[in-house]
Amino acid sequence: MVERRLSAWLRSATALFAAVGILALAGCGGGSGAPNNPYTPPPPVIPPLTLLPDAITVYPGTPVTLTVYGGVAPYRAFSTNASVLPVSASVSGDTIVLLANNVTATTGVAVTVQDAAGTVSLPAGVNVQPAPLLPSSITVNANPNPACETVTGNLCSGSTGTASVTVTGAGGVGLKGRQVRFDVVQGAFSIVSTNPAQPLVNTLTVTTDNNGNAVVVVSVPADTPTQTGIIRATDITTGNQVTGSFPILQMTVGGAVLSVLPTGSTTITGPDNLTCSSGVTVTNYIFGGTPPYQVAVNFPQTVTLGGVPVLKSGGAFTTTTNGSCFINLTYVVTDATGRTIPGGSYPTVTNQLGTSAPVPPPTVLQATPGAIAKANCVPSNTFQFLLTGGVAPYSVVTSSTTSSTSVVLAPQTGIASGQAVTVSGITSPASTTITAFDSSTPRQSTTVSIDCSGAPPPPAPSALAIAPANYNYSAASNPSGCVNQTSNFVVTGGTPPYSVFFASPRPGASISPTSLAASGQGFSVTGLTNGVQTTNITVVDSSTPQLQNVATITCPITTPTGPLTVTPGNVVVLPAPAPPPNTCVGGTFNFVVTGGTPPYTVAFPTPPNAGAAISPSLIGFSGGGFQVTGLLDTPAGQALTNVTVTDSAPVPTVVIRSISCP
Repeated sequence: MVERRLSAWLRSATALFAAVGILALAGCGGGSGAPNNPYTPPPPVIPPLTLLPDAITVYPGTPVTLTVYGGVAPYRAFSTNASVLPVSASVSGDTIVLLANNVTATTGVAVTVQDAAGTVSLPAGVNVQPAPLLPSSITVNANPNPACETVTGNLCSGSTGTASVTVTGAGGVGLKGRQVRFDVVQGAFSIVSTNPAQPLVNTLTVTTDNNGNAVVVVSVPADTPTQTGIIRATDITTGNQVTGSFPILQMTVGGAVLSVLPTGSTTITGPDNLTCSSGVTVTNYIFGGTPPYQVAVNFPQTVTLGGVPVLKSGGAFTTTTNGSCFINLTYVVTDATGRTIPGGSYPTVTNQLGTSAPVPPPTVLQATPGAIAKANCVPSNTFQFLLTGGVAPYSVVTSSTTSSTSVVLAPQTGIASGQAVTVSGITSPASTTITAFDSSTPRQSTTVSIDCSGAPPPPAPSALAIAPANYNYSAASNPSGCVNQTSNFVVTGGTPPYSVFFASPRPGASISPTSLAASGQGFSVTGLTNGVQTTNITVVDSSTPQLQNVATITCPITTPTGPLTVTPGNVVVLPAPAPPPNTCVGGTFNFVVTGGTPPYTVAFPTPPNAGAAISPSLIGFSGGGFQVTGLLDTPAGQALTNVTVTDSAPVPTVVIRSISCP
């Protein structure tokens, strides 16, 4: 009766499709007499190869997707760390499914794609975070039972077993003292409690041991039919959950009963009221009996069976639809001894039409305006267009441009129908093409061309700058003044090249280099002496009119102030009971030099004790000072240490000061 109903349905559907085809052919005029199309469309614009999103965070066990835009299909995907984030080398369509493996610490991985033209995309950064506290499944083990012919992960009727999870923290270390609640979700079994008044419960909270293990005992009543048990574990603190399933096998005298799970009827609904599903897979599991098992169906032409024969108890086979409609497809399962499942105990599958009308094809994606032209474009100029039709939201990319500056699109993704897209950043002369995509399957695209002719107005040169603007060597912190100093300057702005020169001649001083080719280059001034307080260095650029700037160097003025004098005079340090200080150790002896002709040179005429020092040894102007430190008492040091001060007169004058140590 079922086969007769299916044949009648197929005959009606065939007649309906034939009628639709005749009407479609009539609407097209029979395909003859139509004029030739005189317009040959241009070759399609291939947008740049792009991966979106370009940055994403993923977690082990949770699939996410990347979408490939542009380029030339088909694509190939690559991962920089396949052990953490494996990807399928061949991309199906334009979607890459990411499913990360477990990691112990945050790990960065880059994913790229290569299209059929050999173009490689910019990498998408994938941030793989550590797995949650709970594992991916619950471990169920049966307690020893000679009468229970089962495998790991199964429980027999009338027996007990354990369900366990390991709660881990950073680095995979087990967490002690965590409260974990176990719940019976499905199946004829209970959790064993320690409460004598209620020994079997559906919910029980336990605490993890030193290794982070949370364990409960589960019990299956005798004569429980073969079925699937589902148990859930929840970390109380975080709310993280994990669900595990396990087969419950009915045991009888003489062995396990042959059975198929899940039981009942599975109904698959097509995408619309004209189509049944295709490519939908149902999975069933066989238990008991004697493997291997053979599987057959009553409508073999309507489905594809996979995994047959099933080689072991608990093994699976699949049923995949091919677009044919059917009602109550039934299985026949036979084990190696010829035993079959009694009638009425088989699951059934129905593949029926959907309830909604077919989705009409989207309207054509359009951009308004599709072409924009402007002369003498500069980056601050903005252009706008609107997107309508297709399926929103839309996205846009710059397909090509000859602009010397970067094109800016705002917004670039998540664009609603009728929302304006603004384009800026274009410099003439340039031809730019913007490609827009909708969200339909397959995607539609359209382009907007922007023609910027001419040339942009030349920008005004920036201000000419010298850094630093001044060196000041006349302060007391520079006792030698300008003597032996090198002053470095950097020139920016204006229009290079630059010329550098002294505003007034400075005998003995020099500038190097005197010509700078580019902004950001520098020059040095050396050879200045004290006496002229201000030296001006002029920098001019090559713009019209010419820009110039001046940097200055300030040196101390040297004027004759009388004879060379060093104060105080000779220093004598006496031992106690004389007034302190009574030792040279740790002492600092300060002197001031005036008169004569600076700069002055300070030195020890004979080597002092080790560690003795003069600072500074060159004084650039009258009134400058120096210090003597590091002297030692006798016998480690010298009883008398002399210091000479020599000026820079044509016939140098020398003054000697002595320091006597006890």
